[in-house]
Amino acid sequence: MMNVNDRLDRYCCGFTPDPTELCVENLLHAKCGNAKDLLLVHILVRKADPSRLVFLDNAGRPQQSSDNLNFRLVEGIDEFPERAVSVLQSGCLESLLLRSLYTDREFWDSQGGAVGLRRLIRTVEHRGKILLRHIRDKKLQLNRDL
Repeated sequence: MMNVNDRLDRYCCGFTPDPTELCVENLLHAKCGNAKDLLLVHILVRKADPSRLVFLDNAGRPQQSSDNLNFRLVEGIDEFPERAVSVLQSGCLESLLLRSLYTDREFWDSQGGAVGLRRLIRTVEHRGKILLRHIRDKKLQLNRDL
């Protein structure tokens, strides 16, 4: 299994990193305080479908404690897609994720199939609920998909 040392959140702004994290050692985390310095990496946009983002090499941290999360990466976003929020609210996220992850058979098999992925999916669902609470608490708008 390959170790990915880069991430979507290169500066570790979405949580409080351990002092041994590369983002801290390379002094990148210090840039989290300045919005002009923030940089999301490994995101592609398909010309044929510019409304959908493609993430590459996202070394997410599902083991990161929920108590250690913050909303630095979504600060300044004042609306979210209504359809995405409705999926988070629907209780269907697990089955949708399983169906999606099944298409990448190499990943699916390496994680032990549905049984092996359940813990990760439950973490994603839990984080989705935290995001929903953030949207509700901040009274953020939902954007209707066209």
